[in-house]
Amino acid sequence: MDPSHHKLSFTVADYAIFAVLLGASLAIGLYHALSGGRQRTTQEFLLADRNMGCLPVSLSLIASFQSAVAIIGIPAEIYTHGTQYWFIGCGYILGLLVPAHVFIPVLYRLKLSSAYEYLELRFSKTVRICGTLTFIFQTVVYMGLCIYLPAFALNAVTGFKLWGTVLVTGLVCTLYTTLGGLKAVIWTDVFQTLVMFSVWRKVWEGGRISGLDLNPDPTERHTFWTLALGGVFLMWSLYGVNQSQVQRYLSSRTEREAIRQLVSFSGQTVLKAESLTLVTCSISFCSTISSAFNSLATVTMEDLIKPQFPSMSERRATLLSKALAAFYGLLCLAMAYVTHLMGDSVLQVALKIFGMVGGPILGLFCLGMFFPWANSIGALAGLAGGLSLSFWVGIGSIVTRTSGPRTLVSDCRSGLSLTNATISSVTTVALRYQNHFTVDDKTCIIIILIRVWKIELTL
Repeated sequence: MDPSHHKLSFTVADYAIFAVLLGASLAIGLYHALSGGRQRTTQEFLLADRNMGCLPVSLSLIASFQSAVAIIGIPAEIYTHGTQYWFIGCGYILGLLVPAHVFIPVLYRLKLSSAYEYLELRFSKTVRICGTLTFIFQTVVYMGLCIYLPAFALNAVTGFKLWGTVLVTGLVCTLYTTLGGLKAVIWTDVFQTLVMFSVWRKVWEGGRISGLDLNPDPTERHTFWTLALGGVFLMWSLYGVNQSQVQRYLSSRTEREAIRQLVSFSGQTVLKAESLTLVTCSISFCSTISSAFNSLATVTMEDLIKPQFPSMSERRATLLSKALAAFYGLLCLAMAYVTHLMGDSVLQVALKIFGMVGGPILGLFCLGMFFPWANSIGALAGLAGGLSLSFWVGIGSIVTRTSGPRTLVSDCRSGLSLTNATISSVTTVALRYQNHFTVDDKTCIIIILIRVWKIELTL
């Protein structure tokens, strides 16, 4: 039988590493639940008392950025299409300058708890609620994928129980987020970032290194221009106005430290660790989903509940915030099950959800900050139009997709033992979703063009 068809299984060492990683994360949550102010106020639970330093927040941003979707998807992209994708890092670094010097100063000086509070101050309460609900939808859908995909990969490679992985890791993340609040989220992110760092692997063999492609053709899968410019706007969307990241800035001691931690993060975005062990991949999503649970609890409390109950006591608000974090943890676990039931189509939509929703949300904030004559009617119309366009393009590009040139893979398994077959197997899992519904590059040219510049056009 072909060795590639063998199922691997967890060894005692694998189980030990898996247990230590989850146990350490849970221990950090318990420590912050029992130390300091013991998470008795919303300021401590949701914003870490606005007293976090530059280094832990910067490492936390790295951990949240390095989701399991990226860890599995980016190696698969490079495996089949070469290393042209690396050039998106140029856009990442440039794209963080605007959040650091425009968005952070505005949001930090207002002493907000939720980024969407700005939308009410600038436009109206209706715009704030629309922005909040859009963020909740975006995050819950994407977190379902972040939970499901690494568990699916682990199951495909080792036969490890799919729902055992989902439930154990998902519940541990929910528990330490609910107990320890944002402090636990940030410090577990620091721990998980240190675990994820690894050395670069040799990728010269097999033609994995591709040069600088300056082809201006916008229908190409990846060129320097589409990646670098697209990376700029992606960073504006993720690190300028996304609540999961804004909450880290607001937890910093000073505005200067908030800017410094983002600048520190920008210098490390290109050197992401893509060559990770399977066990590390299986828990890598903890940093992403724990941040999401905390930010979802924050926006729900600050944007939807507190305005309706302004006289709510601090103790009750804190207990409700913890209950919301637990609720969203369970909701995202349920979304992982929905992802499993619906298969490839929902996976493709979930993979595109940040681009489809991030552009219009970024547009709201840019409209408010850069166009003083804009009003709430224009903001709502722009949000509705942007979401309509981006969902049409996003769903359309699932059917009409540019495939791009592929690298040779005929010799990739030479000299590869069964015990080291994980990377190839995980890549196969990721490619299942990459290759679905691929058609000729020039088909439906309008959708292809807008797909490449989705965030920029819906902005």
